[in-house]
Amino acid sequence: MILINIFFIEYLSMDYIRPLRAITTFSFSLLFVFFKGYRYSKLAIAFMFFFLSDLFIIKYDKLVFNNLTSVVRTLGYLFIGLHLLPKFKVEIESKRALAAYLIAIFFCAIMFYELIDIMSLTFKDMVHRYLYFSYSLILLGLLILVGNYNFRYNSTQSTSCMYFTFSFVISDLFAFISYYLEIDAFYYPTRIFYILGLAALTAYAVLPFQREVLYKDDSLDIY
Repeated sequence: MILINIFFIEYLSMDYIRPLRAITTFSFSLLFVFFKGYRYSKLAIAFMFFFLSDLFIIKYDKLVFNNLTSVVRTLGYLFIGLHLLPKFKVEIESKRALAAYLIAIFFCAIMFYELIDIMSLTFKDMVHRYLYFSYSLILLGLLILVGNYNFRYNSTQSTSCMYFTFSFVISDLFAFISYYLEIDAFYYPTRIFYILGLAALTAYAVLPFQREVLYKDDSLDIY
């Protein structure tokens, strides 16, 4: 799927590249449904919103579809966050890991702010700007939830969750840069990370992971 998308980006126009994104999402959604990933209802809803946003991306140059893409994609991330929310709990077991994670979140926040500030030159209206601010806040909240989940459980499943979350975030950052700053080379990492995110999300929902247990930092054993 990655090779097909790279071929389309290299040799075809946006009239073909954007519909292929929706086809790619639909292909993974078939795997998601076939292997009963829908047992995670909130993730199934998120998958539906991602596919819908990819349909809106086909007409992304029109303001109404641009805004709809932001709204629907934000809702997709919100439902992933709702899926993770029951696993959230503040537990400071490793101060160094917590410090590193907070620094990463801080730099992500700065990056989102600076990117939106640069993008503001091309924003059509205030609604457009507020939608991207809301989108960024939801993404930051999602990063906090997935980081907390992975630190608490440190399992293959939690790591898969972290992979698809960060893949989606990185893909969207490259997408903003490629579209609003008109850097065509960034279309490649945009699509590659998006496909990796879809694959990791599908794997997270359908693979038979072992029962998760809370992770205990080895350094605590000395106490």
